[in-house]
Amino acid sequence: MIFLKNSVIRKTMFAPIIILILSLLTAPGWADEIAEATKEIVNKWQDAVVTTKIVIKMHEVERKTEAMATIIDPSGLAILSLSLVDPSSLRSDADAGAGAEITDIKMVMPDNNEVPAEIVMRDRDLDLIFIRPTEKLNEPMVALDLTQNIELDVMDQIVILSHLGSVAGYAPSVSLWRINAVVKKPRTLYVPEFMAILNGLGVPAFTLDGKIVGILLLRISKSLSAGGGSFFGGLGGSGILPVILPAEEIIEVISKIPELNK
Repeated sequence: MIFLKNSVIRKTMFAPIIILILSLLTAPGWADEIAEATKEIVNKWQDAVVTTKIVIKMHEVERKTEAMATIIDPSGLAILSLSLVDPSSLRSDADAGAGAEITDIKMVMPDNNEVPAEIVMRDRDLDLIFIRPTEKLNEPMVALDLTQNIELDVMDQIVILSHLGSVAGYAPSVSLWRINAVVKKPRTLYVPEFMAILNGLGVPAFTLDGKIVGILLLRISKSLSAGGGSFFGGLGGSGILPVILPAEEIIEVISKIPELNK
């Protein structure tokens, strides 16, 4: 009887060790699969993310800035985050009168040539701005097919594709995150880990198998400029929350805007 008890104790003691050894043996293989899947996304879609150089005039002062844009049509139609392009969009409706004037936009092509662009449409509620080249391109651009999308759930893993700035030669940059929450009303939004915002805004998110999830943007509380919100209120308590607007929602926006269907 004592022997049986000792045997059970030994097995119980060694079980966690065996599980740990097995996990260490299998982890590198799983990590390699993730790395290969991520590299495939970079190789296939890196040219669909471009840098834009923007000149903004506000209060009679001009300043230059750079922002990421995601190409959604071979003609060069692209999406940016409005909050990066127009800082006045961060303020409440009552303060929106003194908006920023965008005096110049250029898209930096994959070959580093700069192409003049124009604004097609803004959507302040969704933090969206659509731009496209002012002249027809010689060759079609690599563009995301928003119809090849997928729905996500909490804790699903995503890949966010971006580019570094001019200081790093606009090299592609990629990182892995998880979905922290799914907002259903008034429209579906995916909330990634907060630090995903470090990738920049206006960049695409994918699943590991390469399906398009949507575009990383900001969700901004209307009470922000009135002093509402606090970082101590938890995720999103500050009044600003990084969200991924699903590709399906973007398709719906495009279908309702005549200028985007020309």
